[in-house]
Amino acid sequence: MFQKVLFKTQLEKLMNHCTTTEFSEKTGFNRTYLSKYLNLKLDRPPSPHLLKSIAGSAASYEELMFSCGYLSSTSNVKQHLIKIPVLTPALLKNSPSSVTDMEEYEYMDMRHLSPDHSYFYFKVEGDAMINARIYHGDLAFVRRQTDVASGDIAVVSIAQRDVVLTRIIKKENIVVLQWENPSHPPHILSEEEQNQLQVIGKVLHVKFVVSQ
Repeated sequence: MFQKVLFKTQLEKLMNHCTTTEFSEKTGFNRTYLSKYLNLKLDRPPSPHLLKSIAGSAASYEELMFSCGYLSSTSNVKQHLIKIPVLTPALLKNSPSSVTDMEEYEYMDMRHLSPDHSYFYFKVEGDAMINARIYHGDLAFVRRQTDVASGDIAVVSIAQRDVVLTRIIKKENIVVLQWENPSHPPHILSEEEQNQLQVIGKVLHVKFVVSQ
């Protein structure tokens, strides 16, 4: 059976911030059909030959074959797929360390993840990180951890107020929240704010909303 929602998720991962035109030129995937698959308007999957041409580290040929129904439900792929929760700033604000009220998920191959960590997708809000090619509505894949290195992009909270996505800059005793948009000036944390800063996790990659 063709699992078109899962296939859409795989396509978005493979595109990795390419536009439909760029991805089409790179892989030979017809742009019109690509847009239709991304908008869940086709009920028949692409051919195995085409799947092989677009497969990559973000979604293997075997995984694409499974989502498109060419491999049976007893395939090894299905055994390795797990649900990753999609969390909004509001959900994390109320309970940054543990969220149980979740309605939205994305699929991920657990073989790409460390069993020593937990993960979630963070639904980006606003335009503060657009120069890092992170836009409103994008899904940032986050590994939960309580500290990050200088220069890392992270999901953070200060005094359990707003939960935001930002780049963390550290220099001696100074910590800066560095936005990637000229209209959002960097914020140098006071000593009190540094003590109240909670790093929720480090961004590993971003799944973007496809440009049509």
